[in-house]
Amino acid sequence: MSRLFIQHTLLFLLLLASKKGASEPPVAKQIPTLDICLSTCVTLTAPAKRIVALNWSAAEMLLTLGVAPVGVTQTAGYRKWQTNHPALPENITDVGRRQEPDLKTIARLQPDLIIGYDFRHQRIHSALSQIAPTLLYQQFPKPDQPHFQYLDALPHLFNTIALSVGKGKQAQSKLLDMEHTLSQLNSQLKRAQLKDMKLVYGKFVGMGYGLRVFGGNSLAGAVADRLGLQYHWHKVLPGKDFTHLQLEQMGELSQLHLMLASDQSDNSRFTESPVWAALPFIQENRASNTPPLWSFGGPDSVLKMAHAFTDSLLVWRLQNPPLQVNNEGE
Repeated sequence: MSRLFIQHTLLFLLLLASKKGASEPPVAKQIPTLDICLSTCVTLTAPAKRIVALNWSAAEMLLTLGVAPVGVTQTAGYRKWQTNHPALPENITDVGRRQEPDLKTIARLQPDLIIGYDFRHQRIHSALSQIAPTLLYQQFPKPDQPHFQYLDALPHLFNTIALSVGKGKQAQSKLLDMEHTLSQLNSQLKRAQLKDMKLVYGKFVGMGYGLRVFGGNSLAGAVADRLGLQYHWHKVLPGKDFTHLQLEQMGELSQLHLMLASDQSDNSRFTESPVWAALPFIQENRASNTPPLWSFGGPDSVLKMAHAFTDSLLVWRLQNPPLQVNNEGE
């Protein structure tokens, strides 16, 4: 076999290989994705920057992470009932009612993520998802979840929302601060001999509902337990973590200490009634006040509630010192 033949053969094979490579389509560059799941799942190609919050708790958690949503439902309600903590910037767009958000307004905002409740927004999830990926989460226990407690679910919820907006480190820091603070406040109440105090938390919400009393599986009940207190109320409405009591029903609280949130609605028909004055927790001075609190939020609401419960009871304790037991023999 001649050297010339070998050279021609090699040249032919090289040309054939180059043509084969040129005919193959270029490999598409894959964009990394981020799969986020709570009650629903979303896939993001980058941390979300334009977020619409369909409830005040989601708005609170975003603001805690340093992310201002572009839209929030009932912004005036956030400032009143959520207590505006953290403060909602004035330029946030109101996107309608929490139960019936305005889809046209949401679409005009061009969000890259929408966050809401499963119990309230699952029915419009399909319509919302046509606008942007929609992440829904669970707030209240379902009928087959008698032991569901929102505070137990909160770390995963907060971390997941943080992951969706690229704020994982901030979330971890906030959760560590929350745990450390709960432990410190627990110790304070123990030193004040309040550790096993039997109590309940309620607030007047207006609209004819009377006194909203929160159950043991609520944020209030869980915070009280983490503070070393004995939370003693377990009647709740179906699918909720609270119930409502009218004046004639408040005798059910007779054996408990009532922590009552300050007025956010007109409750004079209750508190100015002779019946209210005759209730055992009023006559026996087993009631104390807290500032307005939001009972469904993230770590900031937990911290605000924990401090408020602690301060309320410590002030009450100063006014009602424990009885001194005489252990000396006669």
